Amino acid sequence: MKPFIATAFAATLSYSAVAVAQTAEFKCPATGTGFTFRSGGVDARSVATGQEDGVCITKRGTGDKETVVRMYWGLVGSVDAAGESFVKGLDLKSLWPLKVGNKTVQTVNGVGYNGQPYSTNVTITVAAYEKITVPAGTFDTFRVEENKASDSKPRTHWWAPALGMSIKESFPDWQDSSRLKVYELVSVKK
Repeated sequence: MKPFIATAFAATLSYSAVAVAQTAEFKCPATGTGFTFRSGGVDARSVATGQEDGVCITKRGTGDKETVVRMYWGLVGSVDAAGESFVKGLDLKSLWPLKVGNKTVQTVNGVGYNGQPYSTNVTITVAAYEKITVPAGTFDTFRVEENKASDSKPRTHWWAPALGMSIKESFPDWQDSSRLKVYELVSVKK
């Protein structure tokens, strides 16, 4: 029985040491890096264009349309005033350096897409450190879950330290909350 206990204890120590070492500092993708994401068979291309403090900035396009996307702390993006209103209400900086178990719980007051004010409770948790395979390859990631009180399912971001960005995201479809939309990284060009 003693060898079993010693083995289990040693296994626990080695697992704990690995888990403690899994942290990531904030960074944005290198300026000029191009990315292609796919959702529902439609590709969207983006190019990293810079950084403003804790905001990673990219230009994203599908077809003839190009949009500036502002990703706060590399996790939650906005493309318009309503999105900025929501994201600026979150303290995402407190999650960094990313480590499994980091969590923030906040009440966000903002203005919705319909122009009406709203208030919602948001919990964001660094839930796991896991290897994820997407069409662009296999990456070590932190799975970050964003739970809004008003949503039936969480928004999930798989943030890859090697790229400084989420390589996969899933979130409730705003037109049909029973469906999830999924974006996956298809290619990277540095």
